[in-house]
Amino acid sequence: MEDQELYKVKRQSYGKIEDDSLYKKNYKEAAKDIPVDELRMLLTLFFNKAAVNMGKESYDAPDAAIDSIMEFIYRDYGILPIENIASGIIRGSLGKYGPGRLVPATVYKWLHETIMEYEKLVRHQELGKIEYTQRLDVVKYPVGKALIKKIVWLKNGVIDSDDWDILPLKEMAERIAQGLDVVPELWGIKSKKQTV
Repeated sequence: MEDQELYKVKRQSYGKIEDDSLYKKNYKEAAKDIPVDELRMLLTLFFNKAAVNMGKESYDAPDAAIDSIMEFIYRDYGILPIENIASGIIRGSLGKYGPGRLVPATVYKWLHETIMEYEKLVRHQELGKIEYTQRLDVVKYPVGKALIKKIVWLKNGVIDSDDWDILPLKEMAERIAQGLDVVPELWGIKSKKQTV
């Protein structure tokens, strides 16, 4: 029994990528901003995990393969945060982007898919910000000011819901644009609020 234990091959244990201190330090950084030696260590970490996903013990490619991958990451995918590069490599090794071996050409394809997803996400976030800020700028425009004025009057009891439909938003906006006062009495509506 002891002889069997002596000849057993110990499997290398790979923990979660997120637990690695170098990954924790750099995961939000763009790849182009990571020093070469740190990027090499991070890629080795990602490739070892990917190799396990693909049925190997570890990533055993020559240094020239990692150099090639580093070269195109700096050249073509430098804007990608490290977390996206890790995600692309891991998801690629799991078959998300189709079959392939863990070689530079396949990794290039995986990262190409990853950057397409990343750019789509960034565009979506930028569009979301634009729409949100445009909604906040409603006060700048006469129609927005007129609408807000009607809401305030309704809230404060100056008009009721029946008067709401009588007040013409377009005419109110035109008066506001000309710098004229706007009051409900201009359209024959007497204030409902009792003054003491």
